[in-house]
Amino acid sequence: MKESLHEWNRSKIEEHLRQLDIRWEFNPPYASHMGGVWERLIRSVRKILGALLTQQIVTDEDLATVMVEVESIMNSRPLAPVVQDPDGEEPLTPNHLLLMRASPNLPPGDFSSTDICTCKRWRQVQYLADQFWFRWKREYLQTMQSRQKWQVPRKNFAVDDVVLVYDEHAPRGKWPLGRVVEAYPDKQGDVRQVLVRTSTGNVKRPISKLFLVLRKD
Repeated sequence: MKESLHEWNRSKIEEHLRQLDIRWEFNPPYASHMGGVWERLIRSVRKILGALLTQQIVTDEDLATVMVEVESIMNSRPLAPVVQDPDGEEPLTPNHLLLMRASPNLPPGDFSSTDICTCKRWRQVQYLADQFWFRWKREYLQTMQSRQKWQVPRKNFAVDDVVLVYDEHAPRGKWPLGRVVEAYPDKQGDVRQVLVRTSTGNVKRPISKLFLVLRKD
């Protein structure tokens, strides 16, 4: 009965997609390199969770809860700004496409390393989720910034560029968005620091703490 229901649902979905002229294209087996974008995310999750859970004993329920938190964190990552005004709407994320709203997750409290050995499994899971957020945020942001020697010419940050402002104290799943309002070139004409307008005010930051989302042109 269960298999019959599954086949019925599948046929209904296939028929609906055909009416919308949607066709799925699948990668061949053993060709993970053909899925570069999502495979890169999978590798990041495996790497970080492998490090976090090496010496941790978690139940099936705990692991399932951690994975839900990880899913929420990763789907809160910014894809592109909805508008170019940081005072306006927040950047578009996978959660907007999946849930039709921004990520609802807010940090439920403060957790420390002592919670890793606590008998309260909920606090242990939340601490693991916090640690995943801190480590994955650094790894994800590195993919948005090309680190090159200064001998190699590259385009400077400019006024009206939309950027992510790195803040190690930002709440879990939150990505501060800003717009460059003033750039400060050095004697060689290279911009190494800028003034950024965010929803909470103007901040001056070195470009090493900024990650380009959208250029003004």
